Amino acid sequence: MRGLISSYYLFAFDRPFIADVLRAELPQIRFLLEGSGRIAYGGEDFVAMPFASLAGPSVMAIRFEARGPFRLLGVGLLPAGWSALIGESADRMTDRLTDLEGLAPAGVRRAFLQMHEARSERQLIAAADAFFLLLSMNALPPPLWFTRTTDAWLSDNPNPDVNALIAELGMSARQVERLMLRHYGSRPKLLARKYRTLQAAVRLGLNPNSGWQAAAGGAFYDQSHFIRDFKLFVGMTPGQFVAKGSPWLTRLTIAKRTGSAAMPKITRVS
Repeated sequence: MRGLISSYYLFAFDRPFIADVLRAELPQIRFLLEGSGRIAYGGEDFVAMPFASLAGPSVMAIRFEARGPFRLLGVGLLPAGWSALIGESADRMTDRLTDLEGLAPAGVRRAFLQMHEARSERQLIAAADAFFLLLSMNALPPPLWFTRTTDAWLSDNPNPDVNALIAELGMSARQVERLMLRHYGSRPKLLARKYRTLQAAVRLGLNPNSGWQAAAGGAFYDQSHFIRDFKLFVGMTPGQFVAKGSPWLTRLTIAKRTGSAAMPKITRVS
């Protein structure tokens, strides 16, 4: 499953309420084990999270609110994983949240109950493993020849060039766009904008005093262009992102101290 799933993560807190902004993401499967939560894409209305949800790929920042005590197991789906395990064209689910039980009714409720009853992280992960192994029994063969090339194009370049991807794949622009919509949920130019902005956000967070030009890395026309895309994909201005006490800056500072900070890769943008 390592080529289909980016990571498992457990998010828990005991506070009565929290609100946050999530950057544009890979698709997510989430099991809400305790508490309640809701999300909103961009300026849209909030949608309540069911006990098991599927969030399609996002091309805008997401507002998140939750009431605790709260506990959630989340799973990031890679593009190959979306194609194999979900099968639905990704562009139909972009910036949308849906009930996972409608897609895999046989295993979802059982997996949720096993996770809810788990008394250790080991048991929790075992329940998640069992669910995804069950889901994989009906998996479709993913187009790895396409996703591996596209993943490398997105993660290895500070400013991904669509024409370079088209040339490397040896296909027409229309063919590449059709495949990108199906497996990544958006057109190549928008996807390139998303990844270069997320990479710029990491550079800015790791070196907040270096200025926007250093963070932009020559991938943006001017400061207004940088701010506009930053607000779209990160959910705030660069100034808000690096303001004193900003949770984003705090997270990146901790990651830098522990040596775990890195440019966003397709396997970790989740």
